[in-house]
Amino acid sequence: MKTVKFSLDKDIPVVAEADVLVVGGGPGGVGAAVMSAREGASTILAEQYGCMGGTATFGEITPMMTNHYAADGKLEHSISMDRPVYTELMERMWSYLPKELQPAASDTEWNSRRFIVSKDLISLAMEDLCLEAGVKLFYHFRLVAVAVENRKIQYAVFHTKSGFVAIRAKNFVDATGDGDLAALAGCRFEFGDTAHGLCQPMTLCFKLSHVDKSRMDNRKMQELYLKAQAEGRIECKRENVLMFGYFDDDIFHFNTTRVLGKSAIDALQRSEAELEGRRQMRQFVNWLRAEVPGFEHAVIHSMAPEIGIRESRRIRGRAYLTQEDFVRRSKFEDAIARCNYPIDIHSVTGAGTSFVTMQKNEYYEIPFGCIVAADVDNLTIGGRPISVSHELHASSRVMPPACSVGQAAGIAAAMASRKGISSSELEGTEVRKELIARGAWL
Repeated sequence: MKTVKFSLDKDIPVVAEADVLVVGGGPGGVGAAVMSAREGASTILAEQYGCMGGTATFGEITPMMTNHYAADGKLEHSISMDRPVYTELMERMWSYLPKELQPAASDTEWNSRRFIVSKDLISLAMEDLCLEAGVKLFYHFRLVAVAVENRKIQYAVFHTKSGFVAIRAKNFVDATGDGDLAALAGCRFEFGDTAHGLCQPMTLCFKLSHVDKSRMDNRKMQELYLKAQAEGRIECKRENVLMFGYFDDDIFHFNTTRVLGKSAIDALQRSEAELEGRRQMRQFVNWLRAEVPGFEHAVIHSMAPEIGIRESRRIRGRAYLTQEDFVRRSKFEDAIARCNYPIDIHSVTGAGTSFVTMQKNEYYEIPFGCIVAADVDNLTIGGRPISVSHELHASSRVMPPACSVGQAAGIAAAMASRKGISSSELEGTEVRKELIARGAWL
């Protein structure tokens, strides 16, 4: 690859200082920032876009995958294990809906309105929770560099409309989703599976409106899809059409495109993935209108602003979980989150989605060490890129546990700042105890 010489040696303004700096405003970031602020730490959340939401908003992901526990194993009797920030977030999102669309207390089936996400309303809800907790929100701050001395991040550098600026903090939370802050700080990470070095495929989500639900036949749709795929009119490698309902009966959400072999941390490949995702979406829309009953008058209601990323970096921490921990239902005295969502792996090479499941009266736990960076002392990881294997990541990556991981990362950063130490110096049992006092289900 050709290179050019470029350097930037100039003084840049420090625009803010705080006890805790959270980078990234998705489910993990909101969990981290809200819990940090509630713990009494001065907290800044820096977000690269003009609103919060992360994958929920910019990936347009819906529904929330269930990470629920039921003593009798029945989903209809289950409660969320992701408390308090995640449950508060969903309740606040519902409050923006008219009464007739708000889910009823008994509405607990997996694909019911209780788990549907509006990309716009969830963004408003996240902002509400942060502002009410006293978090300072900095929008349009794109992370570009960090300064590390003696294993501690001193400040983070962002590119803004004002040029380059810096933010100082005592402790930091990486809630970027891709582990960008940790990588810039020099942290080791894993990437992809062991067989191919590939991550799970990306998916561009979209919604169609003006669908005649009364004429839909899901089995017939799947048959027509496989036929169109075999004849080359659909070039997506996914094995079926994955779609979900929405708050409005004539709107359906499609989580169906499958972009293979692209890296979310390679600039050119990620750009190519966006183009490929929209190319596949165009094929789906044309095929649905032309061949699938009920979709003749379908209209593109919305499209994700960017392609959805299931997996990228996994930052090495001071503990590490694998599929064996899922199988054993591992428990830890310093657990900071619980999870029973399946190991849900979309094929990295083509068709197929594999599942390893457990009952709703079972779960494994994530220990504190999985969210503490191994190579930087004042950095915790909030969200999906925690210290786990490719297989275990396929369970812990979904948004509800990502929010719980975030709230643990934030509360640890706040506790450490109050004590005048780095987050790595905390005892995980102490963090767990404080999480429980703040309403976590542990």
